[in-house]
This record gives sequence, C-alpha cells and structure tokens, in this order.
Amino acid sequence: MISYAIISIIISASCLFMGNFIYYRNPNNQLNQLLAIFSFFVGYLAFTDFGSIYSNTPEQAYWWVKAAFPWMFVASIFLHLALLATEQYSLLHKKITYLIIYLPSAIFATLNLTTKEITQGVQVGYWGWTYVPSESLVYPLVLLWTFSLAFLSAILVLTYYIKSLGIQRQQAKYIFIGVNLPLILGMLTELILPALSIPAPSILNLLMALGIAFIVYGIWKFRLPQLTSSMISDKILSTMSNFLFLMDEKGKIIHVNIKAIKLSGFSEKEIQNQGLDIIFPQIDLPDTYSHPLENFETVLRTKDNQEIPVLASTSIIKTNEQDILGLVLVGSDISQLKKIEAERDRYREHLEEIVEERTRELEETNRKLKYEIIAHKKAEEELKDSLDEKELLVKEIHHRVKNNLMIISSLLNLQSHYITDDKARTIFQESQNRAKSMALIHERLYRTESLRKIEFDDYIRTLATDLFHSYNLGPGINLSLDLEPVKLDVNSAIPLGLIANELVTNSFKYAFPSGQGKLSIKFHQLNEMDDKLGKEFEMIISDDGIGFPEDVDFREVDSLGLQLVNNLTSQLNGTIDLDRSHGTKFTIRFKESKYSK
Repeated sequence: MISYAIISIIISASCLFMGNFIYYRNPNNQLNQLLAIFSFFVGYLAFTDFGSIYSNTPEQAYWWVKAAFPWMFVASIFLHLALLATEQYSLLHKKITYLIIYLPSAIFATLNLTTKEITQGVQVGYWGWTYVPSESLVYPLVLLWTFSLAFLSAILVLTYYIKSLGIQRQQAKYIFIGVNLPLILGMLTELILPALSIPAPSILNLLMALGIAFIVYGIWKFRLPQLTSSMISDKILSTMSNFLFLMDEKGKIIHVNIKAIKLSGFSEKEIQNQGLDIIFPQIDLPDTYSHPLENFETVLRTKDNQEIPVLASTSIIKTNEQDILGLVLVGSDISQLKKIEAERDRYREHLEEIVEERTRELEETNRKLKYEIIAHKKAEEELKDSLDEKELLVKEIHHRVKNNLMIISSLLNLQSHYITDDKARTIFQESQNRAKSMALIHERLYRTESLRKIEFDDYIRTLATDLFHSYNLGPGINLSLDLEPVKLDVNSAIPLGLIANELVTNSFKYAFPSGQGKLSIKFHQLNEMDDKLGKEFEMIISDDGIGFPEDVDFREVDSLGLQLVNNLTSQLNGTIDLDRSHGTKFTIRFKESKYSK
C-alpha cells in the first residue's frame, strides 16, 4: 500500500515539474500554457490518489475521492490540447467549441461533488482505498463521454501526423504517442478489467503523466528555433542586395557584407582596417562624419582600378551621449542604370529627330487632306443634287406612266360603250382592268420614298375591292382578305398584281352563277430573310364556286388570262398549283427578285 502511495506522490511531483518546465520554455505559446495547466491538473489528481490510498478510515478515503471530483475534465483538456497541437484555429476561435468541450464535464463534475450518482463510496484493495462507481446510468455516461473525447483527440492527432512533414512530423509523433498511451491502457484498467471482475489499481494518472512526458519531450526536442534580433540583422546584412561598409570612429573599415566584397573585388581581410578612400576616393570622410548623406552619386573603385558608379547613403552611429561610434555606408551599383540613361538619352535625341520629321510630314499630309476634304464635300454636294434630280425624275416617270395607263383604261372604257358584242366588250373590260392594276402600282411607287418597293398588302386590298365593285356582284358574294404587311419590289409586284387581277377576274366571272359564294385572297412570307435563299412568298386565291373544269388543263388553254398567269409565274421563277377539291384554289409560290441595278 505504501509503494502505491509513493508512486502517486512521485507522479504528482513529476507533473508539477513538467508543467513548470514546459511553461517557461515559451510562456507566450498557447500550447505550452495549456499543457502546463494539464500537467498541474494531473498532478493534483495524483495527489488525491495519494491521500485516498494513505487514508486510515473509509470516511477519510471518501473525502479524498470527492476531492478528485473534476477528474472528467481530463478528457476535455486532452481534446483542447489536440485542437491546439493540430492547429485547428478556425474551431478554437468559436465560443461554441469551448461550450461543447467543457460544459458536459462541468455538469458531471458538479454531480460528482454534490451527489453519489458517479462515485457512491470506497472500498479497500491490496493497493489501498479506491472508489466504488455508482450503479446509476450517470457513471457509464461519464465514461462514454470521456473516452469519446479521447478517441476524437487520437483521430485528430493521427490525421495531423499523416499530413505533416519534417520537424512537425517528428513533434506530431510524440504528441500522438502521448495521446494514445493513456487512451489504450486506460481502457484496459478502467473498462476491460472491471468488466472481467479483475481487481486492479487505477493507473490512469500514471498513464497520463507518461503521456504528458512524451508530449513535453516532443515539443522541447523538436521545437522551432526562436528568432532573435541579432539573427535577423545578420541574415539581412549577409543577403541584402545593397553593399554595406561599416567604419569605426577613425574611419577605418571594420566590416563589409557579401555584396561589397563581390562588387569591390577585395576580400574582407584585404580591406579591414583600411581607410574608406581605398574604395571611395571621391568621398570627403570628415564631411561625412559631420552630417549624414542621403542618395548621393559617387564612384566605387575596384581592386583592378575600375570605377563603378554607385548611389550611396551614410548614417552616423552614436551613443546615448551622442559620441560617434562609427559610420555605416550603404549603396547600390547603378552602372546598369547609367547605361540605360545613356541609351535613353541617345534614343531621346533620335526620337526627337524622328518626331520633327514626322511632324513635317503630318503637316504636309494635313494640308493635302484639307484640300481633299473640300473636294470631297463639293463632290458630295454635287452627287446629292444629282440624286435629288434623279429621284424627282423617277417620281415624275411613275406619275406619267400611271397617268398614261389610266388614259388607256379610260379610252378602253369609252370604246367599250360603242361595242355591241358582249364577248368583245368583256375583252375590253379585262384589258381595262389590267391597265388599272399596273397604274395602281405606279401610283403607289410615286407616293413612296424608296421608289422601288410598295406595300403589297394594301395594293392587293385596293385591287380586289375595285374588281369586286367593277363587276357589280350582288350581296351574296363575299370577299375575304388575309394579307401580311409586306413591302415588295416593283419587279415582283407588277407581274404578281397582274396574276392576282386575272385569277380574281376569272372567279368573279365564272365561279358564282348562283350569285352566292366566297372569294378568298391570302398572301404571306414563308421564311425569314436569308442572304443565300432570299425571301419566299405564297399567294393563294381560292373560291367555293362551281370549280375549275376537270377536263381542262389550266397550263394548256387558249385563254389569254390564264396564259398571262402562267407566263408571269415563269417570269417570277415561281410555281403555280391548282386544287379542285373544294371549288378552285390557285397557289403561287415565288422568291422575291433582286433589284436590278
């Protein structure tokens, strides 16, 4: 029994030593701080084990067991250590993380202190007094909580070990051992042996102390070296791209950096204790010690007597009493800059010559352009006047053509009054309508601005209405128009208008002997504009009259009107089809003719 008590007090003292040791290695490091707290905490728990083992009565032993009431915080601190060691700073910056880790342990610790839900008493073993766990569900819940946190800590450290490299991997290895040793052996002594009813002392504090020892050793052995101001300054001086000369109060060179050695060609021993004028012959040393110089140009003389242009600055080093200790001269090689400046000056002179030459050329070009602009403006005005005259002339032509066609139509109308033969009168009337249909197109061309395109839907509407009234059809005949607004070129509009005139005339003359029926005219564009295919249109003229004779081929007839329809369709490079199934239905399809220039 005494031996177990001695072991406990040794564990306690060792933990106090390790906590103090790791804390003062780096007091500002959070991992060192938390590891020190953990060491002190385990030392406290080991001391309570010593008190309970060394007790003489059950009451004294139970008091020491109750003194160890916060033992479940071991798992919370273990997880906290794992988060810090694996650098999970995103989680550690959130308050909820600390609540999840520590709040359940605080609740269990309070229950352990104030109730018998976790430890209900003590019993004596061959090693001394030990606690008797409660038979309530709280004690298994506490064990589940503590070992769950321990397992999570082990997983975090294992993942970090696998991903880490170099010195971090070495350190992570000892942290991994320090976490898993108490976990694995603690499960043996705290879960497996009690479950098998094998009496054994609790060595969890010993295991945790060993785990702390591994972690402390890993952090101490494989810590990164701390940076000091002298290390930083030495590294900067040795690797800086500028040269540096350090002189004492007498103006003797006492230190140079690598860049100064490479640039001057001297070794450090060759120029130590030499005057500055061996390197910088143009610098007035007494004047330099009287006041610092900034960004002044001078020359650096090399070992082989070459002179390198440099840009330098000096700084006087003084004591707190303003006594001069020495002088620092820092500078850089500007020979390449000087070459660039010389090249730049040559280029600038050459550029100025080119600019002067180009300026003279531009002035001459500008003068010529002014004359050309005046000439172009004059030609443009003349062209505009010529276009205006041509536009007026074309309008006048359309107007005169329309008038001439209307005169012809009127003459045919007057002549028809003296004709007694009905057949001849009909021929005159049809010729009159043909002249009117062409006159109607020229009238619309005269009124448009483009002079070559007309609103074909409006034209067909007017033509069909005029024909309807010219034949004095009764109220039983209906006219239906379905016309898409389309502008059609005159090369297509004239033949298509004559086709419509012939087909509508035939329907009005022959389709409705009973005086009842309907004539329908449809005109639509079949496709969108395509530069390769052109616009395609469809015109359908149909009636529900007696129909076209079955024994007559409309393509091979003696009728002037149908001959005109076939010829004009060919002129449009179109197709015409006849459907006799419901009255008479003519379908004309064609692509718009391109305007002939």
